[in-house]
Amino acid sequence: MKFAFNKFVFLFGGLITIALINLGCKKDSLTSNVKIIENVGKIVTVQMQMYGLIDQLRKGFDESILPFGVKKQLIDSNVIDKSRTYKIDFGKGLLCGDYITRTGVIVYKHILDHSKNIDSVFCQFNKFSDSFGYKGAQGFYLIHGWYSIKNITPTADQVNSAITVMKNSNFIVRAAQTIGVRRLLANPTVASFNDGYEFNAGATKVFIEEGNTNNYEIDVDFTKCARLINAANFPEIGKLTCNTLIHNNNMEPNTIVIDFDPLGDSKSDKIAKANWNQSEWFFEIQ
Repeated sequence: MKFAFNKFVFLFGGLITIALINLGCKKDSLTSNVKIIENVGKIVTVQMQMYGLIDQLRKGFDESILPFGVKKQLIDSNVIDKSRTYKIDFGKGLLCGDYITRTGVIVYKHILDHSKNIDSVFCQFNKFSDSFGYKGAQGFYLIHGWYSIKNITPTADQVNSAITVMKNSNFIVRAAQTIGVRRLLANPTVASFNDGYEFNAGATKVFIEEGNTNNYEIDVDFTKCARLINAANFPEIGKLTCNTLIHNNNMEPNTIVIDFDPLGDSKSDKIAKANWNQSEWFFEIQ
């Protein structure tokens, strides 16, 4: 009987202690902020990775970027506007030359006219029946929308895109992008698969929804985010500066900085660092 009473006192005291601790704690808002920043890093990384894929297809380095077993089909050819439309099927998942596992179907139209210095691509991946996506740390993510590359000079492009990233039919993040891309040539005389790319100038609007009440719109400026020469993947180095955060149509004077090379070693280690409201934390990008 005495043992049972002592056990009761011990358990009761433990519950009182836990209750007092919980009463004295405040909910940390950092978790929500981390989620927002990770989604910004995720969508921007996906946009840069899409450039790496489509640019290589445009340049004709199919064997370097496309894995064995991928299905490529010419579905339309127009002699008048000098365009060709292709369908590429990655099936249920194939590891590509840039070490990204992709799945599903993309359709892209390549317009090539050397007489007018035109070498542009328009890519679509918005059919749910042929969902296109990639494998991340937590499973496969689906991508819907469109992506275009317009050449300005032999070493400079303009990218426009509208991309939505989903997982298990659940919305994660979407973004609209207009930005300039400069090619970093590995060989000064010819473009190659080993070239790097520098994303600089332009803007990306990132939209994040958290239920019906919390909606965020973030304007992102690139600070020379780059895939270096001979690097495997984006992003290799660089920073994103998010100058404005609109929350439920209310302007909040927040500045967010995402550093893709926080360790300063220029490695594709998928580790990024975020600074927001005097808080700093590391997280993993896709």
